[in-house]
Amino acid sequence: MNRHNKWITIFTIILIFLSLTATLGGLFIDNLYQDNVQFTQIWKSNDFITLCIALPLLIGAMIYTYLKKSIISLLIWYSMIWFLCYNYAFYVFGASFNAFYLIHLSIYTLSILTIILALIHFPIHDLKVSNKKSVLDYIVVGMMLFLSLGLLSIYSIQSINFALNGVLPAIITASGHVTSVVFSLDISMVVLFFILASVLILKRNPWGYLIAFIAQLKGVVYMFVLIYASIETNPDEVPVWIFIGLLTLISLIVLTFQLKKVIHPALPSQLL
Repeated sequence: MNRHNKWITIFTIILIFLSLTATLGGLFIDNLYQDNVQFTQIWKSNDFITLCIALPLLIGAMIYTYLKKSIISLLIWYSMIWFLCYNYAFYVFGASFNAFYLIHLSIYTLSILTIILALIHFPIHDLKVSNKKSVLDYIVVGMMLFLSLGLLSIYSIQSINFALNGVLPAIITASGHVTSVVFSLDISMVVLFFILASVLILKRNPWGYLIAFIAQLKGVVYMFVLIYASIETNPDEVPVWIFIGLLTLISLIVLTFQLKKVIHPALPSQLL
């Protein structure tokens, strides 16, 4: 194992223990969250999905990468680091100050550092992308642009409505926050990366495939958070999250098929 991969592994193990502490504390410590009833339930739903889906995926992918030197498991590993970054950004910026603030901030900050190190040292030049685009590429790009434009439209309409009519977006009214953390994080951490990945795939840049995989798998797992939270707080939203989750999952499967075609045979030996 080279020095850089050593630190990525060490940071991942720290993130796992911090996340276990955060999720178990969130689920079993009474009155940890200081938000209203609806958002306290959202945090607990988030803790449950992180504990039962995201962390097992992260642990399993890390172990499998060491055993089999699989590029796909490596990307699953990185995807779950990105999930922790996105997920705990909501706790850091959206939850009322609580006893676990430093734990949540540590997860958010360390996951940023870990994903930067992981991508800097990824052997990207060993991914051989053909200059010819396929129908499957357009399917992946089309899905990401569809979701990006959808989110931008929804958030922009609500923001413009406030600018013109003074009507606050419902998410701000429900949360009691001074601004929309959801709008801010989704545009900067979902829309931006989907559009960037789309452009890079169309330009036949291998980074597009990696960014798309990491962003989409994170999205699929986070849909479980939204579905589970909506069941508890707003059942009418469940079909929307299921639809988006299935759309993202289909695109992820297509993307994985495309990604396997561009992996150089010599790559696995260079992973660790």
